[in-house]
Amino acid sequence: MDKKRKLALAAAAVVVAAVPSALVVQDRLEAAERKSLEQAAVKIFQHDADLPTARWRSDEPPMGKVWEKAVAAADITEVEMQGDRAKVWVNAYTTPYVTDMLGKHPEPDVPYVGSHVFVFEPAGDGWRLAEDLTQSELGG
Repeated sequence: MDKKRKLALAAAAVVVAAVPSALVVQDRLEAAERKSLEQAAVKIFQHDADLPTARWRSDEPPMGKVWEKAVAAADITEVEMQGDRAKVWVNAYTTPYVTDMLGKHPEPDVPYVGSHVFVFEPAGDGWRLAEDLTQSELGG
């Protein structure tokens, strides 16, 4: 009877020990997926920031400065999985940089911030934009 009891306790201990490990693995997978979605969003925002018609280029640079480039960043606020697709609420931050007239001494200017809703679908080892729902979801 003691052997059965010890075996049952050992089995219970293995199950209890496995549950937190499984949760850690799941958390890491979700974090990796979220990071991958964030990278996909950054690619979209950086592409837009690099366009000659980008919003940040339409403003006058500060006196004695010229626009150099803009750097995009993204912050995912929510992810809703819809089968293998991901509906993502994401904030975009585009920081334009100015330099002196000789193209030296880059410094950040005031960032532009915007909110977006995208639907991404799997593409290879990452994600691709399937739909931009920003207009219908946020009216912007």
